[in-house]
Amino acid sequence: MFVNQSNKVNDTATNSVIFHLDRADLERVDKMVTRFNEGQGDNLMIIEPGMDSGPAIHDVISNGKEINWIVDNSRDAWSTDKGKTEYVCKLIRIHERDSDYIDIELSKCKNYKDDDQLRILSFRKEKL
Repeated sequence: MFVNQSNKVNDTATNSVIFHLDRADLERVDKMVTRFNEGQGDNLMIIEPGMDSGPAIHDVISNGKEINWIVDNSRDAWSTDKGKTEYVCKLIRIHERDSDYIDIELSKCKNYKDDDQLRILSFRKEKL
């Protein structure tokens, strides 16, 4: 069955693939953060567009107690790290950095200090 994309409603509650980094995508990430803080699992794939090259692909797998966030830069022609980086963390938050950005930050991650806030993804407010 084919779906006419122009008639499709962006249901932020069930969408598991994020690629616009717009308001609907931020709401979906917020739902994942809320679910995590309530001890519930969730899964997301985030396709972060590159400025002049290929995207970074984020696979986010949460069981409600721990988040595995994998960033794959292998498609980004300008990235110095062509491999995958995996973060295994106990906390996630949405943080308003300044008047231009809202960041997704991880903390209490393996191989990092407990108080390190790792900025993993940013939303530009002008797109919201």
